[in-house]
Amino acid sequence: MAAYFRIFFNTLQEYAVYRVNFLLWRVRSIIVFLIRYSIWIAAYEHVQSVASYSKEYMLTYIFFSSVLNDIVLSSKTYDIAAEIVEGKIINQLVKPISYFGIHLSREFADKLINIVCSLIEISFLIFILKPSLFIQTNLVTILLVGIFLVMGVIIAFFVNVSLSFVGFWTPEVWAGRFIFFVLVTFFSGWFFPLDILPPILYQALLMTPFPYFYFIPLKIYLGIPFIEILFYAGLAVSWVILSWIIAKRLWKKGMYQFSFFGK
Repeated sequence: MAAYFRIFFNTLQEYAVYRVNFLLWRVRSIIVFLIRYSIWIAAYEHVQSVASYSKEYMLTYIFFSSVLNDIVLSSKTYDIAAEIVEGKIINQLVKPISYFGIHLSREFADKLINIVCSLIEISFLIFILKPSLFIQTNLVTILLVGIFLVMGVIIAFFVNVSLSFVGFWTPEVWAGRFIFFVLVTFFSGWFFPLDILPPILYQALLMTPFPYFYFIPLKIYLGIPFIEILFYAGLAVSWVILSWIIAKRLWKKGMYQFSFFGK
């Protein structure tokens, strides 16, 4: 266990080494958020609601989705693909600690630093912009949001890991990862709540893993009937299991076919 803690703290220290890169990434996040915020402020300039969302609910959605982005999709799993393609994975596999334990430690460190920065940034923006936000006070609802958030993190982790495992068969891993993030951006509800889309498209998207990253946790936070929550829970659990099975099979198949050359 001590080894994993050292990996965790070493990953945190990496951000101190590459301070400028990390700072620019956080500045980019703030700029993107302000663009989204400005668009929705303009959309509500002459109307009280958009597709059943009041201005208060929509701004709540926009602010909190930015935080969820750093919780769910911040990831160090792209390192796995690089290790596979470059053959460095063998150096990790021969160590007397779990390969996945190494990357989970790095993953937790990455999420921690991004979450802390995101909360500081959003708190500052709330203080400056003073938006009218909906604050959920029902503890059961908050607990359910937390449960769905954990499931979203697990799904995103296994999907990211599966994309990295493609490196066992081709070095062109980054194209698939880029396509994945484009799909997430449009179909996870990051730009806008998915239920403002046409019903057929909305129902189709619920069958994909993407809504469980942002949209469903935020929809529960804003308040929906319990029967809907049960429906979403069934789909989320299904995607947790399915994404785990896919990642496990890709890993086993990749390890059987993986070869490397010594120096």
